[in-house]
Amino acid sequence: MATLANMTNAITTPIIDAVCGMRVEPGKTRVVSNHQGHTYWFCSEACREAFDKKPEKYLRPKKVRHKWPAGRWGRYLERMAKANEELFGGGPPSCH
Repeated sequence: MATLANMTNAITTPIIDAVCGMRVEPGKTRVVSNHQGHTYWFCSEACREAFDKKPEKYLRPKKVRHKWPAGRWGRYLERMAKANEELFGGGPPSCH
């Protein structure tokens, strides 16, 4: 049977914190939670506590829909948002 320590050492790629979206290295953090047979790693105790209170809130993907103004300004804002998402990612803001 695999223990948490064995699983942590086996995972070498960074994992995304389900609450804030930060990258977390499983071998360097001990802030862990288990939910429905899956292990989740977190950057801080605050993120783990938030996840433990309402795990479904953070496991369900969120679709953000913006309502842009009509006309040129709205098209400009839409293009800028798309470019920013491509360059910087569309994840949630960092908690730190």
